[in-house]
Amino acid sequence: METTKEVLHDIYGLPFIFFERPSWDKFPGAKRTFAADVLNPDGRVVQQPSTHLLNLDFSKGFDVKFKDKDGKEKYCYLTCYGPAISRILASVIIVHGDNQGLKFPWKIAPIQVIIIPIGDVMKKAEELKKKLKDNKIDADIDSSDKTPGEKFYFWEMKGVPLRIEIGKREVENKELTIYRRDTGKKEKTNEKDLISYVIRTAEDYDKNLIKAADNLFNNRIVDTASKDEIKKAVDSGKIARCGFCSVDENGEKCAELIEKEISAEVKGTKFEKEKPQGKTAECVICGKKAKEVVYVARAY
Repeated sequence: METTKEVLHDIYGLPFIFFERPSWDKFPGAKRTFAADVLNPDGRVVQQPSTHLLNLDFSKGFDVKFKDKDGKEKYCYLTCYGPAISRILASVIIVHGDNQGLKFPWKIAPIQVIIIPIGDVMKKAEELKKKLKDNKIDADIDSSDKTPGEKFYFWEMKGVPLRIEIGKREVENKELTIYRRDTGKKEKTNEKDLISYVIRTAEDYDKNLIKAADNLFNNRIVDTASKDEIKKAVDSGKIARCGFCSVDENGEKCAELIEKEISAEVKGTKFEKEKPQGKTAECVICGKKAKEVVYVARAY
């Protein structure tokens, strides 16, 4: 789960909550299942990487044993992990994208800097590309016959973090115009400062994307004490937090009612267990004393 945070959030910039799945939604054969749910701008969640503590049936089936301190053979507890690569990329598109197209986080962008030559400045464009690549920055040149405006639109749609616009004036003044996909604004820097500018801006760029994505959770989790309140919450693109009788098989009927009548799912409990109290003191469906605090959301 710590590795998921380091990759999913700190590199891909995706906000999520790790939920322990209820018994009816565990990975088959798992003793415990934890899944990272990413929140999309429309309020729905997407299950991303999940990790599972498997029961002993797996080690028995594959005869995986160890010797304990007394030299006796025992079956191992095993774990397995689903990285959900294609789902992660889908969430990158949904969470960071806008009406202009993609916004790739710096660390995973296939092209980090695109150079747009305007006029007969290919020699200088090639110099800049080499300089960037020599400093381990993925760069390319758009030497197509499209107009500058068409090129700008195309690479914004592709989500390239930085765009260098270079014409005769820039070459003469040794000054570069750079467009940032995160802010949608243009900045200028001296050619000699290009590498330091890119390195500094790359860090700031990812921080901006992560901050904007993290803000998706602001005021999006609401305490609820009835089916009507759950429905109102999820209909408005929020996650409902509520008291629940049980996350073992005894609570499955209550979960089925939520799914049937509200078209939402009990995603589970937080890894750090929360104590039912106040509005979450009773099961939101059957009214029994709540044993758990669960989160209900609509999913893709």
